[in-house]
Amino acid sequence: MAANGLPFFFVFFRRLLFRYLCAMQTLNITLPTSWSELTDEQLLMVYGLFARDLSAAEVKALCLMKWNHMKVLATLPRHRFLIKRGKEQVVLRARQIQEATSVLDFLDSFAPMPIRIARIGKHRALPADFEKVPFEQYLYVDNLFQGYLNTQQDELLLQMAQILYGSDHVKPSKAHLVGIFYWMASLKQYLAKQFPNFYKPAPAKGQENLLESRQSDIYSQLRDSTNAMIRALTGGDITKEDAIMKMDTWRALTELDAKAREVEEIRKATKKP
Repeated sequence: MAANGLPFFFVFFRRLLFRYLCAMQTLNITLPTSWSELTDEQLLMVYGLFARDLSAAEVKALCLMKWNHMKVLATLPRHRFLIKRGKEQVVLRARQIQEATSVLDFLDSFAPMPIRIARIGKHRALPADFEKVPFEQYLYVDNLFQGYLNTQQDELLLQMAQILYGSDHVKPSKAHLVGIFYWMASLKQYLAKQFPNFYKPAPAKGQENLLESRQSDIYSQLRDSTNAMIRALTGGDITKEDAIMKMDTWRALTELDAKAREVEEIRKATKKP
């Protein structure tokens, strides 16, 4: 026991193990340290909590309690809580709980590599990173995602679920829909790193990129963006369009990235001094 009466605090890696000593009792708490360590059940819980618009601190505290089978028996004076797990009981201060839940700070940002809930009911998901997925499906899902970002209509997430889980009969919960949003956001972030020439940040006003459209209608912009990608891959030869749409997504993006790099090199070479 420390001199100030608080339990000692230890941290162990790879997964972090928190050990609180209180009197003669020991309470071990284990938490995941990254998105990739979360099980489907844990992912569903996190997305369900996000769907309830809880604060980040509330989400992390509830995850800590649930994943370690802990229950708050009572709130005590001076920001302390009586915690029970099985036959164990321990008094923890709010500061100690905050220290423990800081391990879950990765939940504050999107996963660095795309992850998803593997199935909804009997329906299995597409590969998280879209490798070996036909380019046509990627385009469809990407358009729906961009539409959702601009309209916040849950119906678009439902349509995405039907593609991502391969069935018009899939019945996603609100938590599943939040999970689909997080999946697509992390996928876009991941692909932007893999194909940096194609997924360049939006240019400043007055500048242009390969897919820029000056129309205000988002759906017109998305249609034109899709058509621009297809034209870039077919070279304007419409007889190649079917083959392009069936192409592996990563292969198509590799080609688009190379073309974007070539265009940028030509632009720099012809730019007036």
